[in-house]
Amino acid sequence: MNQPVTLTERHHLLDVLRGFALLGVLLANMVSHAVYFLLSDAGQEALGTTGIDHYVEWLEHFLIDGKFYSLFSMLFGIGFALQMQRSSGVGRDFTFRFVRRLIIMFVIGILHAVLLFIGDILTVYAMLGFVLLLFRKSSDKTLIRTAIVMLLLPVIQYGIFWGLNLVHPQAPVSAEAILENEAFFKHVIQVFQSGSYPEIIEMNIGGLVIGRYPDLVFTGRFFRVFAMFLIGFYVAKNMLYANVSANRSFIRKAMIWGAVIGVPCNIVLAMMMTTDAYYDLQPMGIIQPVVYAFGVPALCIFYASAIALAFENPVWRKRWMIFAPVGQMALTNYLMQSVLCCFVFMSYGLGLAAKLGPAKLTLIALAIYVIQMIYSHIWLKYFRFGPMEWLWRSLTYRKMQPFRRREL
Repeated sequence: MNQPVTLTERHHLLDVLRGFALLGVLLANMVSHAVYFLLSDAGQEALGTTGIDHYVEWLEHFLIDGKFYSLFSMLFGIGFALQMQRSSGVGRDFTFRFVRRLIIMFVIGILHAVLLFIGDILTVYAMLGFVLLLFRKSSDKTLIRTAIVMLLLPVIQYGIFWGLNLVHPQAPVSAEAILENEAFFKHVIQVFQSGSYPEIIEMNIGGLVIGRYPDLVFTGRFFRVFAMFLIGFYVAKNMLYANVSANRSFIRKAMIWGAVIGVPCNIVLAMMMTTDAYYDLQPMGIIQPVVYAFGVPALCIFYASAIALAFENPVWRKRWMIFAPVGQMALTNYLMQSVLCCFVFMSYGLGLAAKLGPAKLTLIALAIYVIQMIYSHIWLKYFRFGPMEWLWRSLTYRKMQPFRRREL
């Protein structure tokens, strides 16, 4: 194993990482798909699975939340570098084509958010992709230093909010306001359970405006995603993913330090996420963005490094390859997860919104992912791309791309 892996093998590793990330993204998104988070404490207890739900939710906070969108963000940065390198090699104009690619992604993301799932991340990636273009000629030091600053900015931002609240505490929420919020949440749940599709779309639009995007700003998600873009760009520029053998020592150190930093920080993060301290700007709330800034990227890097090292072993490579077809169709499968979850939870499907807790939601997520694995393996026997990948590629190049494998 002393020679660099081939381009195909290189892509296999990236596809495996994408496929693995999609599993984590689905698990993390289930409580949002099922609008479980809108249930009151009494509503959650009424589900009858509170005991096991508490443990499952804690484990998801510890092992999953934040880590997998971070992994996907890092892979986006790697993909950005790969496209730039290929364009340079064939003398194509990279910038205009990448801008067109981002615009298409943004449109797909908006449609996804409005029609299916307000937790869409594609619009965030598309917007930050334009900023990433400004760093295409940056040095390694600039990339890493900027990434560190980006990871710390949510802490600084929250610290300002937190400090202002200490000086001028918010007035206690009145009992009347609490009842109004509960009534509003019940109405939202009712629409998802039994409303018409136009009503659900209207609710999604409202959720984007008053919920999703304000939350992304408050939590500093844009900074966090962009930090991982830059780390991924750095990884690709230095070909760390392409020749794991030559970089084994560095990758092993990254894995070890990722665990050393990530495990304790995420234990604290999981404990904090089971409280309201962060969103209520309580004195303990500042702990959450601090451990998030260090722990989430660290555990993400641990996952990626561990898989990369395992992939060097032929036996483990064969085992991990089960994720590759899912990752090769990442966009299709990401959107398909929302389609399937809408069928399970929305009124035009089974109408199970707010009727299941994290334990059962995890089982449903695993079932959906198994379906995607089977579908992806079968699909790629006959087609070069997933359907959405083919559409995205065709629109990007403004030319119908070969689709069926027999056209190769």
